[in-house]
Amino acid sequence: MARPTNVDQWTYEGVDAHRTLHHLGDLWAHHVHGRTPSPATQQRTASALATLFAPLAGGDDATLAPHQRVKVLGERAASRIDDLDSHALRVALRDMWTVLADLGAVEGAATTSTTGAARGVVAGLFLSDGGVPKTAVDSVEIGWRGVHGDRQASRAHHGRPWQAVCLWSSDIVADLARAGHPIRPGSAGENISIRGLDWSAARPGTQLTLGTATLTIAAYAIPCSKNARWFTDGDYGRMSHERSDASRLYARVEVPGRVGVGDSVICTAPSAR
Repeated sequence: MARPTNVDQWTYEGVDAHRTLHHLGDLWAHHVHGRTPSPATQQRTASALATLFAPLAGGDDATLAPHQRVKVLGERAASRIDDLDSHALRVALRDMWTVLADLGAVEGAATTSTTGAARGVVAGLFLSDGGVPKTAVDSVEIGWRGVHGDRQASRAHHGRPWQAVCLWSSDIVADLARAGHPIRPGSAGENISIRGLDWSAARPGTQLTLGTATLTIAAYAIPCSKNARWFTDGDYGRMSHERSDASRLYARVEVPGRVGVGDSVICTAPSAR
């Protein structure tokens, strides 16, 4: 597996770079989910990603549909992880997020100003030494790798720099609890529980300002069987973005900082470039 790759302030371990490349098509799908970017936007975004990843993939097939084109580029690059040019890999891992965010910069989206931005409040903060549920704390320090003092029991599907912080809505958790499910904030592994925010507005590509930290949502968190215990019927698929707007979210850290319970949250969508 490849050596660690430093991308500005973020460190991608060998497994992080490989899994990011392998899931490039999934990350595209997460940024498109629930939206209908124009064919021109999709083609432009796919071409921009091809500029970044074709040198890593050893070629590009521009005849493929945009999503399939990006998926193939990522998988081919992942298969060559041990032979990739380190500079080209750093550039691709750094710049891909700005390109993907264009898929969400639809007409009428909020700009990076706070005018009209969706708002909420930090309802809870949680960390653990691995596993769920996490323990509630009053405040946390967020660094480039995530919440200080928090870690994942397994790195197989967690721990990428773009999975640094896990967020969920306390309103969704409260609705589940009222329906009789044995769940509470922190049960499903979220680091930050947010109240009062329209959760459909918090989606890949959008930015969150909370406390003195700034995060960018990178992907939906895919639920796993370890969360079955929080549902009376074991149906942890309720947490999937493919079922509803009730998914947990992963975010990467743009500005490290301190976050406390009660801090305000401002959510802004990307603006078109």
